[in-house]
Amino acid sequence: MTIPAAVAYNLDAFQKSIASLVERLGCRPCFSGADCTFLHERDWVINEKLETHALARSFVQEPIPHPWRSATATLPSKVANNLDQIKSVVANIAGRLGCGQCCSGFDILFQQETNFIVNEAGQIRG
Repeated sequence: MTIPAAVAYNLDAFQKSIASLVERLGCRPCFSGADCTFLHERDWVINEKLETHALARSFVQEPIPHPWRSATATLPSKVANNLDQIKSVVANIAGRLGCGQCCSGFDILFQQETNFIVNEAGQIRG
């Protein structure tokens, strides 16, 4: 996140900006799942009237990190085909990701289990 010095050096303004940000990230009380880095504004444009304006981030050539993280849940078919178990899995994953009330900030991929372990007797485990 790029913030002006007027916000960075004013604790009250900085705290209010964080509150506004988490509201837009998806979960009002937390950052769960979002990696947020706060940087001072570094790029400006001075126009012919000698007015200084922050340069829009879309014009900055440095890579912009993506704040979201992802989690993958591999499900055996007995779980994937049972809605009650899926609901339980989602609640468990949300709690492990940081905020028990949401999945904010995480892209969650649910995939069918496709890797199996076969023992010497030819029985499939997994």
